[in-house]
Amino acid sequence: MKTQALIAHILNYMNGEIHGRIPLQKLIYFCKAYGTAIDANYRLYIYGPYSQQVADSLQEGVMEEIFQESRGLISKGMEFKEYAYTLNGENSLSNEQERIVQDVLNTFGNMSAEQLEILATTYFIYRQQNSLFGMVDKEMVLDKVRRAKSSRFTEEQIVNSYRKMEEICFPLTEKYIS
Repeated sequence: MKTQALIAHILNYMNGEIHGRIPLQKLIYFCKAYGTAIDANYRLYIYGPYSQQVADSLQEGVMEEIFQESRGLISKGMEFKEYAYTLNGENSLSNEQERIVQDVLNTFGNMSAEQLEILATTYFIYRQQNSLFGMVDKEMVLDKVRRAKSSRFTEEQIVNSYRKMEEICFPLTEKYIS
């Protein structure tokens, strides 16, 4: 699926508005992490998991007036309705992908940019450690999150992000990945 198509699907589910690029990046990151097939690679960056492909797709969509961006608000552009009619075939969501997107938006859609940043960072590091070592040590993950985020988040917020990850990310991991 094209990233631009996933942005359009997310905008539809979010009543036509997303409050900023950071939340958009994180929502798409979680969709991809749980199995939505999109062409976007993520790396850890200043505000957590970041994909240049997502940024480029958003910018192209703004230039084509599919999306509009004003004062940090991403919304449907003048060409959105016409573009949405073309979302079929490889750019439509399978039933499974639709469930993933709905679960991600129901779980994470009302979080602030800061909440998404710390939670997505923690989950990204957790998944990276699991992929590299086949197991995860909580203290190792927390240490890496501290190194990445201690200038922006308190110790309490960092520790709470791991607990919150266990509470809300793990059930989706079990549902879609296990």
